[in-house]
Amino acid sequence: MSFLQDIKSSIISEEDDTYISRILEDRIKIKSFIVPDYLYVTDLINPVHSYFSRKYPDIAVPESVNSRMKYGEEVHFLARQWFEQIPGFSGSEVILTATHMGLNVVGRADFMIYDSIVEFKTKNVDRVNIENIYTVYRSDLEQLLFYAAMNRNFTADNFLVFFTEGKFHVYRVSVRDPAAVENEMVFRFSLIKRGIENGDISDFPRCSYFGYGCQFSEAGVCMCHSLRPGDPAWIKNVATVAEDHEMESTLEALYTEDAKNIDLRFYDLIYPRKYYHKITGDSRNSDSGASIPSSYYEKNNIKFFVIDSINGSVLSASGSEISEINRVSTLPLYGDDKYIIKNIYDENSIIPYLLKINNSVYSGRFPDTYYSELAIMCARRNRKEGVLITVYPRLGNIVVARDIHFDADRIISICNKAIREIWEAIETRNPDKLDLCPEFAIKSCDFASCSCKKEIIKGRENNK
Repeated sequence: MSFLQDIKSSIISEEDDTYISRILEDRIKIKSFIVPDYLYVTDLINPVHSYFSRKYPDIAVPESVNSRMKYGEEVHFLARQWFEQIPGFSGSEVILTATHMGLNVVGRADFMIYDSIVEFKTKNVDRVNIENIYTVYRSDLEQLLFYAAMNRNFTADNFLVFFTEGKFHVYRVSVRDPAAVENEMVFRFSLIKRGIENGDISDFPRCSYFGYGCQFSEAGVCMCHSLRPGDPAWIKNVATVAEDHEMESTLEALYTEDAKNIDLRFYDLIYPRKYYHKITGDSRNSDSGASIPSSYYEKNNIKFFVIDSINGSVLSASGSEISEINRVSTLPLYGDDKYIIKNIYDENSIIPYLLKINNSVYSGRFPDTYYSELAIMCARRNRKEGVLITVYPRLGNIVVARDIHFDADRIISICNKAIREIWEAIETRNPDKLDLCPEFAIKSCDFASCSCKKEIIKGRENNK
């Protein structure tokens, strides 16, 4: 059997959870999903860049900036294994929304320690100090402050972590006046909306990308040179920044001890050949930068709102509760675990959940990949139960929540076997023994040497 089939056969039972479905459907009814009706936190950080990226969506990011971003993504992914080992780790790529502040703003916090936000940045510099955080790296500090204000479980102390050439610079950012941060967000939100509507950005602050390889500057359309510089004074009035040598030492010790260099996500077991081609440095097709369909934004819009509905309801688990579960790790895998309280009267009923937005018109028919994602999430935290939450936009946004019980021990064994097979394929530079990726993933694969497509073509030729 294939990996997906093995996982599917490890399901002990599944049943609809009408309690969770009803709570989420009641909240969804009050929301109309206009595409897109939200801004990202990164838009608020750089209003000028936000404006021009919408006005000139076809102007490409310079290759030098693109390479730097890809490097940052790779290091950021490796950083998960460091932060997961810090006591109190409660999440990575944590989706935050500002709907409780009356703003359609969304963002993803890099990590959370208990209920504190951690923003992680890679820098190619020799020195970072408190003074240049307010100047050179002001946008990074603003991003952390906005995330802190958006956090429903607000805590005053949050962390800004810079990583450069194997060295960490950690700063504890203590937010004294979250209301003032919220006011700044409201101001920038209205500024961007007004600018987009009337085409006038003359009162925008200069973008923090000014002079750093901005594609709009190189294309000659940006007017940042004529705009006023941003004023960091508001930050000093709402927060204090101090060095945190304790977390610095912890991260440096974890970085030094990390010889395994494991960077597998649970997705990689489901799409093993895609991971193989990525890790072996296969090139990608040049046409992979095609425009993003509007359905992607619609799905994201619904996804953000549903996560916000969970986090703002009795279904939400606290950072302390999540960190307790995260102390268990049975598999050398990384992922963006999310948890839900299945029963508010049972303190042991906090379980992983997987949220999917499905454009099918047939509710309750789930792809095998859904089961596998949830199963791996549960198994690596040694939980025998999870909730699969699926929203159907084409059926009036109905919600189907299903409780699924797994044979966790069997799934752990299946996953360890799949991990060994992936490493063997990489060592031998031969992916032939790996499962083909799911069909829909093969169709959209942009790796130039996609072995799935080659195997399918070869099979067809042999059958002639």
